[in-house]
Amino acid sequence: MVNRIGMLLERYDIYNQWVSIAISIMIIILICIIVQKITKYIILNIIQKIVNKTDNVFDEILYEKKVFHNISHIAPAIIIYIFSNSFESREIIQSIVYAYILLILTLTLFKILDSIQQIYRTKEFSKSRPIKGIIQVIKIIICVFAVVFIVAIFTSDSAAWAMLSGLGGMSAIIILIFRDSILGLVAGIQLSTNNLLKIGDWIEMHQFGADGEVVDISLTNITVENWDKTLVNVPAYKFIDESFKNWRGMTDAGGRRIKRAIHIDINTIRFLDDKLYDHLMEVDILKDYLTSKQCDINTYNKSCNMVNNVNGRKLTNIGSFRAYVIEYLKRNPNIHNDFTLLVRQLAPTDTGLPIEIYCFTNDTAWANYEGIMADIFDHLFAIISEFDLKVYQNPSGSDFVRLAK
Repeated sequence: MVNRIGMLLERYDIYNQWVSIAISIMIIILICIIVQKITKYIILNIIQKIVNKTDNVFDEILYEKKVFHNISHIAPAIIIYIFSNSFESREIIQSIVYAYILLILTLTLFKILDSIQQIYRTKEFSKSRPIKGIIQVIKIIICVFAVVFIVAIFTSDSAAWAMLSGLGGMSAIIILIFRDSILGLVAGIQLSTNNLLKIGDWIEMHQFGADGEVVDISLTNITVENWDKTLVNVPAYKFIDESFKNWRGMTDAGGRRIKRAIHIDINTIRFLDDKLYDHLMEVDILKDYLTSKQCDINTYNKSCNMVNNVNGRKLTNIGSFRAYVIEYLKRNPNIHNDFTLLVRQLAPTDTGLPIEIYCFTNDTAWANYEGIMADIFDHLFAIISEFDLKVYQNPSGSDFVRLAK
């Protein structure tokens, strides 16, 4: 009977102990919640007042990134540490508190780094010198040290040092795992140092289906937004291993090239007769050319037997057309006169004689460029008949119907 009463009392004591422990834990949790709310309220109010008073952008970004929100989470950990002496397993609780504080500090450092990156992006030179890859490398290093310190907290210092020394022995595996990151870091340094690539550049890398604007440069990938709004991620090291076309030079120079040919029907090329000559003399921008050229031809022909046209020189409709196009382009306000301007004859083909226009517009915007080029060729196609020339065109169904009639 006495033994049974003793067992009941022992069980009752154990039950009371567990109840008291549960009540203590609940009280501590309640205190932690209250302290965290109070700390967060005080810190955020103070910081918000400071942010509103200063003109500094950095503190505003820190506030937006919730850096100070993270700091308020340390207060509950301190409360748990203070009350840990009330429990038998205080060493384990304190170790958990240390690891928790270290985790909070690591996340806070990450948000500070993100804030630095966001501030850096507001600078104009950030497009040519992006630091996102460097920030990512710093985060990886912080993570490695945080893991080592957490291991040291729960084990011993010798275990942490053994872990660090083991990383050296596992270097081959580490290099294999972080291969893209290491290659990307090296490639990023080379691209930035040589100013080969920056955010906003229009690049072409057809082997990866990239033809558009660079929108992001990270440690491992470079993101390109194609003109059809699709996104392509290209490994950063591929920009060192393989070739790509960067159109930044065009934008910086302020001129975009037009290189397009009009194919002339060779059967319509002939000498100018008096009627066509007089007709072309009515064209204002051709008067000086025709007068000067005719004067030179007359001087040359004085020493020639002009019974046959082969013996001398004469104006041609194709030559007059080329002269007209040159003058027309020179007077066009949308054409860059400081760059190369050519109207040249290419080798004849089975589609006629190509007359190539080679010049540069002074507006590099895609839509404006296409509009300028279209206006030029609209005009040339419309006036080419004035020179008694025809544009070559492969026969179509309507042509065969007309021949059949």
